[in-house]
Amino acid sequence: MINKVEQNKNELIILDLSIGEIAERIPPITSKTNINEAFLRFMKDEKFSLIPVIDEQERVIGQLNRIRFLEKTVLGKYGYGIHLNSRKCVCEVMEKPSLIVEYNLTLEEVSILVQSRAIDNIYDDIIVNKDDKYFGTISVNILLNAITQKAIMLAKEANPLTGLPGNWVIQREIEKRILNKQHFDTVYIDINNFKPYNDHYGFSRGDRVITVLGRIIYEISKNYKGTFVGHIGGDDFILLSSCEDSLQICEKIIESFESYLPEFHGDDFIKGYYIGKNRKEEEKLFGLLSLSCAIVSTEMRKITSYAHLASISADVKAEAKRRSKDQKKSIVFKERRND
Repeated sequence: MINKVEQNKNELIILDLSIGEIAERIPPITSKTNINEAFLRFMKDEKFSLIPVIDEQERVIGQLNRIRFLEKTVLGKYGYGIHLNSRKCVCEVMEKPSLIVEYNLTLEEVSILVQSRAIDNIYDDIIVNKDDKYFGTISVNILLNAITQKAIMLAKEANPLTGLPGNWVIQREIEKRILNKQHFDTVYIDINNFKPYNDHYGFSRGDRVITVLGRIIYEISKNYKGTFVGHIGGDDFILLSSCEDSLQICEKIIESFESYLPEFHGDDFIKGYYIGKNRKEEEKLFGLLSLSCAIVSTEMRKITSYAHLASISADVKAEAKRRSKDQKKSIVFKERRND
């Protein structure tokens, strides 16, 4: 019986797929290939809807689309095409490649390129290169199926309240960046004293706070290339960004979040506090909601795994919380200690 954890890992592999990983190796032909030979290739295997044409360096220089090739070259206007063209070579009838993409492009990036093609070529198979040489092809149908499956996986793993990626997706994103030896900052964001707020104002308003914070983090992150946002659970969020952007992103998140405090606290906003109960069920004065942003940077430490990052982050998050409590305001704390 497959362990559920292992099953989840296997399902989520598609989240990391590049276009090259789902491409199929369709044997190409050269520009000097005889048209009759190309015709027999199409007849021999019906799954070939497009055959790439390459030069001596294995670079793609053209393509033969099954339908257009059979209609125009083999059949022809009056049905004599194969007789008129049988001695010609492919170089005389091949089309320009309608779309060549690099192996490492994401499924979404390729989908955008497909939609930008001329309407006559919109359903042509996509040609994939690797290191500037022909690698394989992929049909538009398979691409769309892969994107749909990926969307289903993301929806399955997303937090139901915010729609942001959940823990498995977060883990895979971190491990992918570590594997690729990327420098990045990990920002842990949570709301100070959220439990007493939830107890005092009610779960509905608590959910509203989490939803708003999730939207703020997501919208701000879109302005910074390569930034990833996830929802760990409850009032805990995570953000991965470049080492140069993390502090500015946090400052903007705090500024935007605090603009909602009048809505979150109502009449208590004017007073600047409310009286709620702590974890011991004792009445206590609590200040307005604030954020703790704890940043762990791969520039300061060599992070070797997701588990390693999690173990390091515990102390950094605790320090951010302590400073926020002492200063009674939102805090951004970026660890500056080297290994």
